[in-house]
Amino acid sequence: MQANPTAKRLTRCLAAVTACMLVLGAGRSLAAQSAPASSTQLSKLQGFVLDSIHDGGLANAVVIVEGTGRTGVTQADGRFLVDSIPMGKHRIMVMHPLLDTLGVIMRTPDPYDFSNAVHTLDLSLPSGQRLASVFCTPAQRSRGPALMVGFVRDPDTNGPAVGSKVSLVFQTTDIIGRKQPPTVREMPVDSTGLYRICGLPADMTGKVQVYRNGVSSGEVPIAVTKGVALRAFSVAAKQVVTEVTNDSGKVRRVAKGSAKVTGKVVDKSGRPLEGARVMLQDGVGVAITKANGEFTLDSLPSGTQALVVRKLGYGVTESAVELSSSTATRATVTMADFVPTLETVRVEAAQDKALAAVGYLERKSAGFGTFLDGNQINHQSMMFSDVMRTVAGLKVVPSGDGRTSVVTDSRSASNGCVNYFVDGQRWTTMTPGDIDDFVRPNEMVAAEVYHGSSTPPQFQVAGQSSCASVVVWTQAKMSTIGNRKKP
Repeated sequence: MQANPTAKRLTRCLAAVTACMLVLGAGRSLAAQSAPASSTQLSKLQGFVLDSIHDGGLANAVVIVEGTGRTGVTQADGRFLVDSIPMGKHRIMVMHPLLDTLGVIMRTPDPYDFSNAVHTLDLSLPSGQRLASVFCTPAQRSRGPALMVGFVRDPDTNGPAVGSKVSLVFQTTDIIGRKQPPTVREMPVDSTGLYRICGLPADMTGKVQVYRNGVSSGEVPIAVTKGVALRAFSVAAKQVVTEVTNDSGKVRRVAKGSAKVTGKVVDKSGRPLEGARVMLQDGVGVAITKANGEFTLDSLPSGTQALVVRKLGYGVTESAVELSSSTATRATVTMADFVPTLETVRVEAAQDKALAAVGYLERKSAGFGTFLDGNQINHQSMMFSDVMRTVAGLKVVPSGDGRTSVVTDSRSASNGCVNYFVDGQRWTTMTPGDIDDFVRPNEMVAAEVYHGSSTPPQFQVAGQSSCASVVVWTQAKMSTIGNRKKP
């Protein structure tokens, strides 16, 4: 095995991993009972490439017989076939994006002897336990058996994103199933872009974000499978063009750019979904899918980002995408059916903790707006605008499409404008009353309503100081929010 040439300066630890990346099978030869072929004949190699991390075949891996120009690609079950191989001794190499995440390629340490017409060989990735034993010290593994590892690169140069920091947030449960306070683990990348976070729980799920010079990636989900979580990221260099305020009121710099993503939104059966709302997690750009489920977002920042997709009848879906200014990205987002979880969210301790984390309780105690939560929200209402009918100072009128309604500010002396914020992000109105098509009353956890000068700074819109602001917090946000306190 040898180090991947795209990562020239791997650590000794990483080099040690490459030595164990390939496990040969029994070396079975289907032609073992026949006489060896003559030197003028060609040989054939077949077998499987197994993914021991995910318990299955490794699909779309490239199997290369070095020095012959002969290659094969694994099928969905990991099966491969390389034919017309000249007789002799040749090393075998395997390449796959999963291995790129580790920065290595698989390569047999010794040449394989092609002396018969047909050879069968099974190849395998190392187990998560083996990776953790190589990457992590015994002291680190004493905190937990699992490992998260990968590379962080620059999306436009494809080089290592030196100066980046990977931040992982996850929750554990005690022996009776109670969730513990969120745990934060952070790790800087090395000069090759490699990061590794050791000592994780075996059944961990969480969210990951990468920071670099004031720019951050999207927050994407991660899970440990068979003792390891493999995840590559990309994050752009410092490119500040605007400032936004996050849930806690802190100002965060966000880069816009020339990246573009096109794609399709489908249901779990693969049918295209029309009218789904697609936007970046940070609220940059918005698109509504067409009849064929297609959408396009452009002028986006490069790097690992998260798409957020909403549609009535389906659960809010987040999907990670890799964006680059040099190449348009294609993505398919599969939406799951909506499963109400209100009763879980309404457990007072969990709800109050989440609402405190986004600043809702603090603003409510200040008393400068109207606040709805718990039984104050009619979760049986047909439309979001129906919930707003109970709020003093707001007026609800039909939008004209026969389905939705428009909420206006009856206290405004001007045009009665209303700005919306959903889960802390500014809502871009595409058509009057379209929020009714995307936010359900039965997924609402809380709402805040402000008029004019009473609006907190993080919910003010430049040039629209006289407008009302309606801030909505949903189950999707409350189920993932938490205080980022280090253990």
